[in-house]
Order: sequence, then C-alpha cells, then structure tokens
Amino acid sequence: MRQLFRKHKHLTLSVVVLAATGSMLFWAISFYVGSARIEAALLIAVAMLCLLLIFLHLERISTLRQVANNWTLAGENVRLMEELNETEDRYVACLKAIVSAADAHDPYASGHSERVASVAVKIGRAMGLPEEQLKSLENAALFHDVGMLWVANSILVKEQPLSADEQAAIRRHTVHGAELLDCVRSLKDESQAVLHHHERFDGTGYPYGLKGHAIPLAARILAVADAFDAMTSERPYRSSLLMREALEELYSNAGGQFDPRVVEAFLNALDDISRENEPSTPATKRFEARLFSMVGNC
Repeated sequence: MRQLFRKHKHLTLSVVVLAATGSMLFWAISFYVGSARIEAALLIAVAMLCLLLIFLHLERISTLRQVANNWTLAGENVRLMEELNETEDRYVACLKAIVSAADAHDPYASGHSERVASVAVKIGRAMGLPEEQLKSLENAALFHDVGMLWVANSILVKEQPLSADEQAAIRRHTVHGAELLDCVRSLKDESQAVLHHHERFDGTGYPYGLKGHAIPLAARILAVADAFDAMTSERPYRSSLLMREALEELYSNAGGQFDPRVVEAFLNALDDISRENEPSTPATKRFEARLFSMVGNC
C-alpha cells in the first residue's frame, strides 16, 4: 500500500482505497466460495479493476483540466504582457514628447538630442555594433538630457559662471533622467547610458566617478557625441567652435575625458558627420587625417 502511494502520489486517496478494497474483496470471496466458484470472484475483481481504471481516467481528466486552467492563465499572462508592452510603448512615446519639451525648455538645446542621436549611431556603426544595439544607442541619445527638466531654466540660460549649487543641480540631471527610464523594462540599457554619459574615461566624471571600461560603452559613445554637438552649437556663455577646433578638443581629451577608441570611431565616421555640420575644407581634411593617425596610436 505504501509503495503504491509513493509510486502514484498524483492519485487521490479514494483511488488507492478502491484498489486495495478490490484486492481484499477478491481474496475474501475466493476463501468463502472455494475453487469451484473462483470465476465469480474473478469477475468481481475485474469489475473492481474497471472501476479503478475509471477513477484513473477521472484523475487524468482532473489533471488535464488543471493543465487547461494553467494554459488559460498563460493566455491571460500573454494578454497582460501585450497590454504591458502597449503601455510601455505609450510611455516611451510620452518620453520622446518630454524630450522635445526639454529641448524647448532650453532655447540653446533645440535639436540637440536628435543631433546627438545621429552622431552616436554613426559612431556605433563605425565600431561595428549590431542593429539592436544601434537602436538602443539611438534611444539613449534621444533621452540623455531628459533629466534637464529638473533644472531651473534660469540656470540653463545663465551667462555668468555657475555657483556650486547650480553646478550640483546640473549634475543631478543624469540621475533624474535614469530614474525616469527605469520605469520601462525595455529601457534598462538606455537608463545606464543616460546615467553614466558624463563619466570620464580617466575616472574624474560624475555621478559615480567610473573609470575606463567600467563605464558602459553606450555612455562612452554618448560622451563623445554629446560633447561634439555641444562644442559646435551656440551656448549662452560662448560661441560655437569650428569643426576643426572641435576635433582638436576631442583629440586632446582622448584618454582623459573620452575613450580613445570611441574618438577613433568618431573620426572614421567623420565624413558622414561633417556633412550634417559644415563642409570640410582641404585644410580641415589634412587636420582630420593627422588627428586620425595620432588617435590611432593612443
């Protein structure tokens, strides 16, 4: 009996009891009627066996019903996941609208996020990143400054040097932006890129002072793309730099502020990038070639 129960734990107690009862009934009838009436005892035992099989089928039906219920739950889970994905898609669309609002919030940042996204994707493609990572990189670039909504507009347009408190408010924008993206499961990588895009390759950046390859690759790419667009755009406290001047800044900070390999990839993609900014003159092209050879030795 114990062996039967251990072997068929899925059977209900009633099935086990029925099987045991049938066996005992067979031997009891055999004992009282003798060998001449053994056929009747066998018939009764067969009937009990049939009942046992019926109970087994009922047990199987119960198990199948449970499986069907689980499938129903699985179907419900699929439906809920589809609704969740749709909700997240709407959330991402809202975030993109917020990015546009953030750009409008800072009159000097109009179109900045889109330009950074364009440059970042070109750098990523020059580094051989797959399409899935390029798409993630593009999203991260679009959202990289969304945390600026937490910064007072008076700070963003201030022409005088910022106070320590104002600088701290600016630096917190990476954390605010990452927290906003953390609400979406599919934007976890983008959140990390946004959080760390002001880290420096030499470990002197913010918010956590990460160094070298401890900084996510997407963040290292954003650092170069963001700096390039910032340098070649007007700011309240300075005029935009020429392409050649911006390239010189990138080169001189390769290994310090920037990952040298990302700067090299930027130079590889420079023809595409320069077409969206200013045409390269022969002098600039010679300067670009010199920078390329020098960065390649970093």
